[in-house]
Amino acid sequence: MARTASRLAALAALSFGAAAFAQSQPPSAPPMGTPGGDAPPGGVAGNVTGNTPSIADQVDQMNRHINGERERPHNSSAHADRARPATAADVVAGAPVNDSAGLQLGTIESVDAQGAVILTAVGRARIPVEAFGKNSHGLLLQTTKAQFEASVASANATPG
Repeated sequence: MARTASRLAALAALSFGAAAFAQSQPPSAPPMGTPGGDAPPGGVAGNVTGNTPSIADQVDQMNRHINGERERPHNSSAHADRARPATAADVVAGAPVNDSAGLQLGTIESVDAQGAVILTAVGRARIPVEAFGKNSHGLLLQTTKAQFEASVASANATPG
């Protein structure tokens, strides 16, 4: 009987020790940076939360990197080449006209109240003066060369 009592006492001591050990261990938490983890989205560095850009900003930054563009300040000379509306004084006979990619569409043959006539390799087209834009390279239209030439060719095709 003394033997059983000593075994019970040893078992009780072990169970109390295990309970005390379990209380001293920190609770198991998800890894940092995961939902429910210790860190907010963006991470923590020296108790300062990070500033993670939005997905749209990350995609824009990636596209600029892929296209070889550099980030420029808003007031830089990069905006000088941005397209803007052309004035009636800009649209003159003899001026070359480019597409949105910079490829030459044709040359303005004449200008009147109904618009400018552009002479292209596939025919002539009358374009309203308000449709022209300009940048540092000259006049332009918001279309591609292929689209413009297809439209001009179909407009100049003889019915039949």
